[in-house]
Amino acid sequence: MLLGFILLIASVTDILRHKVYNWLTFPALGLGLGLNAAWQQLPGLWGGCAGLLVGGLLFFPAFFWGGMGAGDVKLMAVVGAFMGWVFVINAALYAAVIGGVLAAAWLLIRGELLPAVKRIGRFLYSVFRPHLKIEPLSRKYPIPFAVIIFAGTVAAFFLPPILVLP
Repeated sequence: MLLGFILLIASVTDILRHKVYNWLTFPALGLGLGLNAAWQQLPGLWGGCAGLLVGGLLFFPAFFWGGMGAGDVKLMAVVGAFMGWVFVINAALYAAVIGGVLAAAWLLIRGELLPAVKRIGRFLYSVFRPHLKIEPLSRKYPIPFAVIIFAGTVAAFFLPPILVLP
């Protein structure tokens, strides 16, 4: 419930200001790790640290290439700090599916799906061709991805895992 409240606050600030604030994510990271340590001692702390690391690393490439804000990366690390590395992978997969479907629907409604697919294709081509300059992803229509992370986390909590790990 506490994680859900944190994700709700992040979603509201992301919708209203297009920002996930450090005043929310940094204390939430400490809280997630602290609660895991209090409930499960050292194994809980290690699990929370692994989740924090995996959660942050999952979305870092999207941030690095300009497709996502740093607050979204930190928010996914918060999910990992609370729930562990296996859960955060599934939450990220659900978020990616939900975000992809919503983005495609939005672009289709606006009549911009084909140009967006071409831009993504050029971007991917430039990533794998070292001699080409990487074309940054467009932030023409910033998506409040905290909402998508919230939805992916809820889906991972209530739906079967996409990826079953030990």
